[in-house]
Amino acid sequence: MGLVSLLTFSAVVLLTGPDLATPLLARPVHGAEIDGDHSGTVALAPARVHPGAELRVDDFFVHIPAGATEPLNVLLALHGMGGTGEDEAGPLVPRADAEHWVVVAPTTIYGDWRDPAQVAREDVVQTARLAAFLDRLPDLTGLAVNPRVLVYGFSRGGQAANRFALAYPDRVGGVAIVSAGTYTLPLASVAANGSDVALAFPYGVANFNDLFGWPFNAADFSGVPIWVGVGARDSDPTDVPHQWDGYIGDNRLERAQRFSGVLRDAGVNAEVHVFANVGHAETDQMRAEALAFLAAV
Repeated sequence: MGLVSLLTFSAVVLLTGPDLATPLLARPVHGAEIDGDHSGTVALAPARVHPGAELRVDDFFVHIPAGATEPLNVLLALHGMGGTGEDEAGPLVPRADAEHWVVVAPTTIYGDWRDPAQVAREDVVQTARLAAFLDRLPDLTGLAVNPRVLVYGFSRGGQAANRFALAYPDRVGGVAIVSAGTYTLPLASVAANGSDVALAFPYGVANFNDLFGWPFNAADFSGVPIWVGVGARDSDPTDVPHQWDGYIGDNRLERAQRFSGVLRDAGVNAEVHVFANVGHAETDQMRAEALAFLAAV
């Protein structure tokens, strides 16, 4: 199957696995072109995507386990700087298959994560992008999908996981964050010099309504269990941007611990796990413990 070029987006989708002779393409879009065909028609998805399939849709990799049952339970996997969705998903697939989770893993080209304004712009767009793709899954697969997803993120992807849960707490069943460099607190203000100071995104949620179109829902967010993992040696202050220092500390280890404390104060079921002899990394042990947490929520 060739490249599907659309006026508004492009998609390449491959299917693998048993009995998958029918290619899966995007839904009909006006002005579509398929291998030089200017008819404006895109082939419809097959009625069902068989368990065991792997899809590549736009910038998203999707793995459907052989034991998948409806409604599909989704693990959203978010990579770090310079990574890809498929590479991030790979080590997660064995446990996901055992849990019968569908893995959805986008590839994202991140900008300067040290610039708070850049981070804010990117993650407002990123959260909407993720939600929109999850909305498409029932049509893409022909299968019913659980509307509440599990979210796993490493490093810059951990930041995105944190912010997705803040924006869409009603759509998240649990979050695992590994080795994030910054965090957004579920707070609209903090006390400073004897008064309350507004905490705008990406530090906090004071201006959520302006950016996302709805206010932060503290009640829904408090019901999202969150696991935070960090290496004991991930404590170099030169590795993180310092605009967050006054809120959560000056290194990843301190930030993970302080962020988890703020979550617990907000009524969230939050755990922090520090991994001995680990720097800024995503180890097999980290993945295993994070996924075990998500499997238990």
